[in-house]
Amino acid sequence: MDIRSQWKEIWKSAQVVNFSLVDDPTIRQSGFDLPRQQWSLFTRFQTVQGHCGACKKKWNQAANELCPCGEKQTMSHIVDFCPPSKLNGDLSQLHSADDEAVAWLINYGS
Repeated sequence: MDIRSQWKEIWKSAQVVNFSLVDDPTIRQSGFDLPRQQWSLFTRFQTVQGHCGACKKKWNQAANELCPCGEKQTMSHIVDFCPPSKLNGDLSQLHSADDEAVAWLINYGS
């Protein structure tokens, strides 16, 4: 088995959050050339581990997990559902790192 096939098997069996967003983990993914601030934020949304109410509560950094909109604030809530911050698309569009997704990251991160 070649190295690429090995990586694909490991990737599929590792139960990585949102693993289906990455077709081939051996190549650079979209958005890899983003500035560090946007790349970090981009990665936090992809792994659903970032500065959101649910994670902060889990890490004992916040008393509750509510979003300002009143719903449970998760990373996917921020991208997919929250009226003030929702990306016109979804996590898969964010993962594509197209112009609209990058503009959303820049606005969200500032």
